[in-house]
Amino acid sequence: MSTRVLVLGGGLAGLLAARRHARGGARVTLVERREDVGGAVRGVDLGGLVVNAGAEAYGTGSGAVDALLSDLGLGERVVSPRAGLGSRVVSDAGALVSPPGGLLGIPGDPLSREVRAALGTTGALRAWAERLLPASVGFADGVSVAEYVRRRMGARVAERLVAPIIGGVHSADPHTLELASVLPHLEETVRETGSLAAAVRRLRPQPHASAGTAVRALDPTMALLPGALADDLLSHGGAMLSGTRAVSVRRGGTDAAEIQPGDPDAAWQVRLEGAHTGTLAADHLVIATDPGTARDLLLGNGAAEADGSDAGTGTGPGVGTGAGADADADHGLAEVARAIPPSPAVAVRLVLLALDAPELDAFPSGTGALVAPGTRGIRAKGLTHASAKWEHVERAARERFGPHAHVLRLSYGRPGEVLPGDDALTDELVTDLALADASAILGTALSREQLRAARTVTWRRTMRQARPGHRAALEDLDRILGSAGLPLELTGAWRAGTGLDALVRHDGRTS
Repeated sequence: MSTRVLVLGGGLAGLLAARRHARGGARVTLVERREDVGGAVRGVDLGGLVVNAGAEAYGTGSGAVDALLSDLGLGERVVSPRAGLGSRVVSDAGALVSPPGGLLGIPGDPLSREVRAALGTTGALRAWAERLLPASVGFADGVSVAEYVRRRMGARVAERLVAPIIGGVHSADPHTLELASVLPHLEETVRETGSLAAAVRRLRPQPHASAGTAVRALDPTMALLPGALADDLLSHGGAMLSGTRAVSVRRGGTDAAEIQPGDPDAAWQVRLEGAHTGTLAADHLVIATDPGTARDLLLGNGAAEADGSDAGTGTGPGVGTGAGADADADHGLAEVARAIPPSPAVAVRLVLLALDAPELDAFPSGTGALVAPGTRGIRAKGLTHASAKWEHVERAARERFGPHAHVLRLSYGRPGEVLPGDDALTDELVTDLALADASAILGTALSREQLRAARTVTWRRTMRQARPGHRAALEDLDRILGSAGLPLELTGAWRAGTGLDALVRHDGRTS
């Protein structure tokens, strides 16, 4: 009899794990709280135009996502960004061209024209002088990105180049984001090459590539990926239970009415509520949720609705955070649960705008811009000029809204910030704020008269912060899982890292 695998959570991590097990011959059931799968990879309607509501692209460095898309038959839908545009970094110093060839904003050529423009001559020389330091300088257990970059290259690199990318891409604070978690191979490479700049050049071998260009996307949206993964799972005999959440996980045995025939000798019994209510038996369990939900499931905490969002939070079975269940939990499960590192969520709000704006036809900020924290007059942390970056978006926008149509995507939400709209701003005022921020970032006045559609999307539990000590905690978790000998997997961005490429690579290592 084939192994019964139960996957809790239908985001990308859960779909990848479910597909892997189904292709290996297991009988797989995937449970997802929402009615659809994909988590932060989905499309939304913007005035009749379907656009990305979460992840808009994937990194191409490892080739893992490209290989997956080819295997899923999506190779012909892959598109690359428009060439030659570059992007900008906006701060109180103005809107400057993002230095090419950097890694999280760390420059590989500190004396390049773009770096000198961003840092000034003094700042660029300070960054260049980093090569005179011993390779070991700056490294320490749990060192943050900001602390390390300051030690090696100076405050201006950390504040003007690195902070905008860490805040805009990772929704994190560089002062608390662990360096080893986000750049796990950097220390080894610095020690081999002798300097941080040399390590960046090795890890980012395209020195003239602009920031944001080492990515690809799918036409029309990245939502094709979870759809194809779901179809592949079903084609291999898997089942999907949507609108359903797990409310308890137990080792072996059964004492409830079941959706499938029970097996008192099964390794797991999982109680479900929602569209499908009952208890499922499984031989192998995959928990592909946020870390808090995974911890609560393993500790046996009571069920409650997960934190909601306007367009879907990260996926998860919606287990609550009841207290006092640790004492009732299986000892082995409790040990695993306590080893799951805290990875606080940062809420992010996207404001999507469709505009009729001939003045944007020249793409004044290239593919978009990232904004340094504290920049006066701008609350957004980043802007993507989607119709400049992606030609397929431009074509679709022009077909829908006319020859001067443009699609902008503004992002809000750094650690500790209140999202616009969670304060006193109404939906209309949030749109006005986005128009004002876009005007400041692009250097072009934009008005409501040019607005053709607006949409706000909120993600409250998707972006996770890897605090100092996160990598060591994950290593401890690996050790505990290995010694426990449980037929259990824990997966998700909190374990794999940020981005689709990290998720796919992590799933490949698990197989």
